[in-house]
Amino acid sequence: WRKPKYYQISRIRSFYMRKVKFTESNLNEKLTGILGDFPKIEDIHPFYADLMNILYDKDHYKLALGQINMAKHLIGNVAKDYNRLLKFGDSLYRCKQLKRAALGRMCTIMKRQNSSLLYLEQVRQHLADSHLLILTLELSCFSGSQMWANPRL
Repeated sequence: WRKPKYYQISRIRSFYMRKVKFTESNLNEKLTGILGDFPKIEDIHPFYADLMNILYDKDHYKLALGQINMAKHLIGNVAKDYNRLLKFGDSLYRCKQLKRAALGRMCTIMKRQNSSLLYLEQVRQHLADSHLLILTLELSCFSGSQMWANPRL
C-alpha cells in the first residue's frame, strides 16, 4: 500500500484564501470600471447635467451608481471576513465550505445589482447615441450663426 499524500493545512488555507481574494479583486475591478465609465452629475457642465436629469432622472441615476458602489464595498467586506475565517480553518472540508460560502455571498450581492446594471446599460447606450445628436446640434448651431454673420462662407 501506498500512503495517500495529504497537503499541509497551511497550504490548503492559502489556496482557498487566494481563490476568495481573486474573486473579490476581479469583481472590484469590474465594478470600479463601471463606476468610472459614468460621469458624476456634479462634475459635468450644467447644460449636460440638466439634460441628464430630464432624460434619465438624476435621482435614479445617482441611486443606481450608489448601489453599485455599495455592492463593491459589501463584496470587499465579505472577502475580508471570510479570509479571516479561513485563517482558522482546521480541515480541507471546512476551508472548502468557507470558500463556497464566500463566493456564494459575493454572487448573491452581484445578482441583486441586476436592475441597477440594466438601467446603467440603457443609460450608457443612450448616452453614446445622444452625444452624436448633441454634437450635431451644436455644430449646426455654430455653423448656422457663422453663416448668417458672414454670407460669403
